[in-house]
Amino acid sequence: MKLDRAAKNKVASANLQRKYGITLADYDRMLKKQHGGCAICGRAPKTRRLDIDHDHKTGKVRGALCHRCNRGLAWYSDSPALLRSAAKYLSK
Repeated sequence: MKLDRAAKNKVASANLQRKYGITLADYDRMLKKQHGGCAICGRAPKTRRLDIDHDHKTGKVRGALCHRCNRGLAWYSDSPALLRSAAKYLSK
């Protein structure tokens, strides 16, 4: 069974509320503040919504990221020090 847009939005809204405590309207506002793209690389989503990035310790939502940037943060364990070190390394 294929869902129409309204049904997909309802499911997405319920998932956002359950997982992150935000509504689809909150997500849309966040995306608008980010000019429609990933908070890190700026790419706009093509086929799926951006991932919700959140602090795993506090649960606080930080922004919306493309899957690639979200996974990149995960590889560095959300550590600003490790990310700065990686950026310094890449600048050599």
